[in-house]
Amino acid sequence: MKKTFLSIILFTLSLSVFANDLDKLKAVTTTPEKLTGIFAQTKFLAQLDTSIKSTGAFNYIRDTKIVWHTLTPIDSTLELTPKTMLNYQDGVQVNKLDSNTNPIVAVFSDIFFGVMTAQWQVLEEYFSVSAEVSEGHWKATLIPIDKNIGGFISKVILEGDKYLKQVTLYEPEGNLTHIEFDQLQQK
Repeated sequence: MKKTFLSIILFTLSLSVFANDLDKLKAVTTTPEKLTGIFAQTKFLAQLDTSIKSTGAFNYIRDTKIVWHTLTPIDSTLELTPKTMLNYQDGVQVNKLDSNTNPIVAVFSDIFFGVMTAQWQVLEEYFSVSAEVSEGHWKATLIPIDKNIGGFISKVILEGDKYLKQVTLYEPEGNLTHIEFDQLQQK
């Protein structure tokens, strides 16, 4: 009985800490209607013990579209809407996925939009969120609560100030992707 009571108290306390973390994050982050910037991405492949670097530019229109244009080493573009994912290489569409025929597109879109636009209420549907906020800078650690997501992401660390500045995605098999954003401008 004491253990059950203690468990309930700890669970209640963890919920209030979680709510405080989200409130702190919401207070310091901004989600403008439109944002552009550049990115530098490093993908570490554990099996090969090597890293692949890429750079590019992105822009988003909140709740409408994210365009992720990789410039190096290969010119390719990912255009993501809440319902579709389009891939282009050298300006030619090479792939289209739709949430009506592939439900994972909607989940991927929710997560990608949530990360890029600091939509904490969306992210908390898929992850437990813990955060540190200090003098306008923040760091959030996201752990998947859905085992399907946990199959390809074991942890996500987001860092920023008013805007998201860094993302690190950890995969279960040891791979990781680190992305840094720069030259962020509201449009």
